[in-house]
Amino acid sequence: MKSYEDAIAFHGHSCGGLAMGYKAAELAAELLDLSFSEDEEVVCVTETDSCTVDAIQVTLGCTAGKGNLFVNKWGKNAFSFYNRKTGKSVRLVANPDVAPMNTELVELRAKVFSGKGTPEDAEHLHELMHKYTDAIMAIPAKKLFTVKETKALVPEKARIFDNVVCSVCGEQVAEGLCEKVDGKYVCTPCARKK
Repeated sequence: MKSYEDAIAFHGHSCGGLAMGYKAAELAAELLDLSFSEDEEVVCVTETDSCTVDAIQVTLGCTAGKGNLFVNKWGKNAFSFYNRKTGKSVRLVANPDVAPMNTELVELRAKVFSGKGTPEDAEHLHELMHKYTDAIMAIPAKKLFTVKETKALVPEKARIFDNVVCSVCGEQVAEGLCEKVDGKYVCTPCARKK
């Protein structure tokens, strides 16, 4: 498994979300005997598209391009991990009371992100965010998450399709991901226009 510093380098900064993703990957690696996935040995189905996902990508090698990262935009800090070699899996759900968000941080973030904060507010916000991130990193991963059974079977391995040309727009599309209308290939966006 790669380090938190590797995740920071990829993501661009350290933050609470990145720390939570790192801790989820750390716990999954421990529970399922995972290491960095060179191919599709490790699979993650995440229920959020937040900063947490970047840490999981970097530390465990789960990516959408390899077909071993599936992102559901449900806004839940919940992650299902699968070890294809052993067939074992686990769903990790963040415990909301273990690392509660500082009220001042929440209010200041809203003020700064809305453009109403001063440069001093922004500086103070970054200080509070760093303290929050440090607090998350100091908490054992087993306390941050509730371990549950996965809800779904491990997703299929990635499928590779030949490219064909959409008869409507003329753009390339994966053959298995388009429709055939009157014997001609039609990509999903063009098929929806009809």
